[in-house]
Order: sequence, then C-alpha cells, then structure tokens
Amino acid sequence: MDLKDVFTKLALYSAPLRRFGASTLAQILVLTVGLCAMTAFTMPELARASRHWLSATLWCCLIYFALEGAFRARQAHAEGRLSGHLRSASGVVDFVAVLPVPIALTTGLPPPTAWLFASLWILKLAQNAPGFAQLGRVFVLEAKPLASVLALFLIVLFLSSAAMHVLERDNQPEAFGSLPAALWWAVVTLTTTGYGDEVPQTYLGHLLGSFVMICGIATFGLWTGILATGFAAESRRRNFLQTWDLVSKVPFFQSLDPSTIAEITHKLRRLEVPAHTTVVRRGRIGDCMYFIADGEVQVDVLPNPVRLAAGAFFGELALLGDSVRTANVSTTSASTLLILDLADFRTFMANHPDLAHIIDAEGKRRMSENQRLRDLHRQSGAAQS
Repeated sequence: MDLKDVFTKLALYSAPLRRFGASTLAQILVLTVGLCAMTAFTMPELARASRHWLSATLWCCLIYFALEGAFRARQAHAEGRLSGHLRSASGVVDFVAVLPVPIALTTGLPPPTAWLFASLWILKLAQNAPGFAQLGRVFVLEAKPLASVLALFLIVLFLSSAAMHVLERDNQPEAFGSLPAALWWAVVTLTTTGYGDEVPQTYLGHLLGSFVMICGIATFGLWTGILATGFAAESRRRNFLQTWDLVSKVPFFQSLDPSTIAEITHKLRRLEVPAHTTVVRRGRIGDCMYFIADGEVQVDVLPNPVRLAAGAFFGELALLGDSVRTANVSTTSASTLLILDLADFRTFMANHPDLAHIIDAEGKRRMSENQRLRDLHRQSGAAQS
C-alpha cells in the first residue's frame, strides 16, 4: 500500500470527525470547554493543581478557533470574496478570537492575565446566530426613534443630577457635593437599579427621586417597545419575502398578478416538515389545506397510495365537503408546505372565483376517482370471496 492510499483511507475514515469539527455543535462545545478552562485559570487553587492541563486545554481551543478562521477565510477566497470577508463582522471576530492571547503572552503579560483575552471567544456565538443580523437591521431602521429616546434619557439624567446636587449638597456633601457624584445617583435611579448607597433625605429630594424613577421606567419602556415593534416588523418582512419566493414557485399561483400573490402570501403559513412525518390523519376535522412548495407527500388511498410532488395541493376535500379528512397524508422527503386556513380559504375563494372553480373541480375529480377506486377494490374483494 503506497502513501497515497494511506492518505486516501485516512481522509475517508476521518470524514465524520471533520464534519463534526466544522459543525456548530463542535464550536459550542469547544467554546464551553475553553471558557471553563479560562475561568478555572483565574482560581488560584485550581490553577496550581492543574496548571499544565488548563494551559493545554486553552491552547487546543485557540488552535481550533485559528483553524476555523483559516478555513472560513479559505472558503471566502475560493468564492472570490476574501476582501469582503476580512472586513465583515465575522472576519473581525475570527481575528479577535485568535490574536489577542498570543500578543499578550509575547509582550510579557502573566499567563493568567493573558488568557483573560480568551473571554473574547464568546463573540463566536454571534457568527452562528442569524438573529444578530436581523437585530442589527432593526437598530439601523429604528435609529431615529432610538436616538430620540436616548436624547430624552440624557436630558432627564443631567437635569435631575443638577437638581439633586442643589437640593442635597448641604445635607449630604459626600454623596451629592459635586455634580459627578449626583450623576452617579441619577444613573442608578434612572435605570431603576437602586443600589441604595446614595439616598436623598429632604422631602424635595424624595419627590425628585420619585419623578426620576418614573421617567426611567417610561424611557426603558419606550426603548423596549421600539425594538420589539421593529423586530416583529422585520420578522414579518423576512417571512413575507421567503413565503413570496415559495408562492411564486407553485404552479397553481403562477397565473396570479402580483397584488393577488401578495394577498395570498399574507394568508399562507410556511411549515417545514421532516421526511416520513404524518401531516394529515384520516377521520380528523380539517381546518386548512396545504400547498407543496418543495418535497413530496404520499396520500394513503385505496387500493394504491398516490404521491404528490412540488406544485400540488391537498387537504381541500375536507374544506369542500363535510370537513372530515378522508385519507392519511405523510411526507416521503423533507418538504416545505404552505398552509391556508379555513377562514382565509373561504375569503380567498370568494374574492377569486376562478381559482375557487379550479380547486372545486380538482376536489370533485379526486372524490370521484377515490370513489371509483374504492368500488373497484370492493368488487375485486367480493369476486375473490
């Protein structure tokens, strides 16, 4: 066996390990181990007892993140976007996760201090969290309202600290004798933290403190409301675009004009279903119909099951008839389904009689075909008996 065959077999047998090493689960596992080792390194007793083991663990984690960053850069280079990757947030995180610790060690910092820079590894979580990009877009879109609330926060902060300095400086010169000291009280009170280390003693001071606490609750309530509303709107926009893309690929909807597609997109719900999962059960009450955007399902009807591919729909018989499901439907592969609820189904069909006619005709054809197959199956069973 030559060297080439050895490397080929080694690559073949190590493929599952390499796939696991590149997975998000492996990154989280290495991150957890590394942060635990860094924490233990700051505890004198553990550091003395297991210094070499902790150092080896931290170096292994650092090497893992260096290899991960190099692989990400290599992939970006292969796709012709290396420059953009290096300037992106993900590229900056790769550098920040690897470089600070070696630089700190080479400059002579003690290892327990130098390895504190390993806390920057926590930024790796942002690379695999798609919600961060969405949250960043929300901050950009809601920048003006957020800035307005920040301006209100600063106004109340400085005015309340100046007023408390005037009201309390004679009674408590150490706590409120200067504006910076009063600013500390204003920050603690306005954020509703309330450490209690600085407390007004005059009646006017109590009144001002109560006003500042109420302003703090209102300010953070405004910030929370702006971010929550913006995040919800961004999620709806993203889901709308994804659903629109799926709807436009369904042949049943391709003849619709853009306004009608937008209308049906708002009504449809997307459902990702794994393979070999039952979607509809016979005998259950039907309250929705399904459009297959991707994948395949199997309808268990006698005598032979029927398979429906992307572009087909099912579940309409229960909505057109007595609302009882007549067959079991399960996925044969991972599928993306678009769900139209009963109320939206009736509204949409009332507004678009041409589509209602198509669905009604297909439903009647399927019911007639199912009845014909059941009769043939019954007759063949009777003839055999």
